[in-house]
Amino acid sequence: MPLKKNLIEEGCVVMVQKGAYLKTCRVFSGRSYTFGKRGDGQFTLNLDGALGCPFGSSFRMDRVSNKMFSITKIENPVISLDIVTEGGVDNRDLQDDGRSQKLTPDEIITLKNKGLTGKEVIQVITENSSTFKDKTVYSQEKYVNKKQKKYGETITIHKPTIRLLNDMYYTQDPLKIANLRIDTLSQLLCHSNVQAGGNFAVFESGSQGLVTAAMLQRMGTVGHLVQVYHGAHPQREAVDLMNFSEEELLVLSFINVTKLPEATQRDSLTTTTATTNTNTTTTTNSNTTTTTTSITTAEPMDTNEEDETRKEETPHSSKSDEQKHTNEDSEENLIQKDNEKLDCESQENKDQHVNGKKSEKQDQETQKSGEQAKKPSRPRKFVRTQVEDVSMSSSVLEQGIMGLVVACRQYPNDVVKELMPFLHPGHSFVVFSPYKEPLMELYSEVRTLGGTNMRLSETWLRHYQVLPQRTHPAINMSGGGGYLLYGTKVLK
Repeated sequence: MPLKKNLIEEGCVVMVQKGAYLKTCRVFSGRSYTFGKRGDGQFTLNLDGALGCPFGSSFRMDRVSNKMFSITKIENPVISLDIVTEGGVDNRDLQDDGRSQKLTPDEIITLKNKGLTGKEVIQVITENSSTFKDKTVYSQEKYVNKKQKKYGETITIHKPTIRLLNDMYYTQDPLKIANLRIDTLSQLLCHSNVQAGGNFAVFESGSQGLVTAAMLQRMGTVGHLVQVYHGAHPQREAVDLMNFSEEELLVLSFINVTKLPEATQRDSLTTTTATTNTNTTTTTNSNTTTTTTSITTAEPMDTNEEDETRKEETPHSSKSDEQKHTNEDSEENLIQKDNEKLDCESQENKDQHVNGKKSEKQDQETQKSGEQAKKPSRPRKFVRTQVEDVSMSSSVLEQGIMGLVVACRQYPNDVVKELMPFLHPGHSFVVFSPYKEPLMELYSEVRTLGGTNMRLSETWLRHYQVLPQRTHPAINMSGGGGYLLYGTKVLK
């Protein structure tokens, strides 16, 4: 769906953030959406109050029922740091034994169910903590921020971006995107030299279409991007969540990996079969016309001969018989005329009834069409048909591509061998895998296909906390973000 303005419109995809929790949903008026984990942390939210507001706005959750909330835009989000008071000198005498909090989890849930706001719940929790006053001011702020993420009732609605989608997938389950971290994705795009106006190909499996969406965003509305897939359908979940316009989706086309060698032969075969079919249909039609004409010309000759023979064989009848026949014919004609009048009247009544039903159906259809026009239409997932995608992808691959990207969980050797002949010499290729062993085997095999200046790399990422007098590396970090094999193809 095209988003020319940075406003939340009906039918667009948004990302709802509550603390560290992120979720995507398509906004429609009158609908409610479920957020949070199952159990006590789950709640239902109506996003009608966000329509017409700019992306990045913050909203206050107003309780409608027990777990049902509506939202109201707020200019200045509520921060619970005013709960922080003067603290101790240091935390050396504090013991984390789990007995400092007097309230039980069930009592905290009952406080929430009574209708207390998030700030009031946090204030009650800090008052019932025996060690909160003895902590330093920095520790108190950290404690309050942690509780605010959990019990706060403020959400922020963002516009979907590649970084936010990657963070959402990675925090939910890194294996869902094959451990593809944001720094690895950025290096993949850098080494493949993806830019507008070029022809590129990507094979992706096991990463929810994140690589395809990132390449499509960089290309804009100029160029061609061919997504090669294996199986029944291509992976394009992230592409559908990025609110791409139809002009941007025209850049993308799909083709199955099994149809790559047959792409040029398919077109020739379809044209030849079409011509042969047209020739056979024309010949059969000409034969049928000649036979039907011969039959129709033969029939009237037979009838004339039979009439002549019948006239010769039948004797002359008497005048009385002729008068009887004329009287009977006149009576039959009157009866037939009466029946025809009745039939005409009944047919007119039937036609009026049918026309009335048709007009009612047309009115109902116009009403339905008017209601559908009022409702926002969902964006089309595929701009072209499957046959058009295959023909366009095959033509782009035959012309040659300026960059090749392969990102998959399985062994990428066969896929790289199939797609490397389409890559122009002097251009780069990148292969991503969550494991290094397949890339080590591929390293020597790509050399025989013209690969040079190849590198096998792994990135090491660690976040830093940057705060006044508290700048230090984060305590936790990710174990790995996958491996990249990249290089350049040359003529052998």
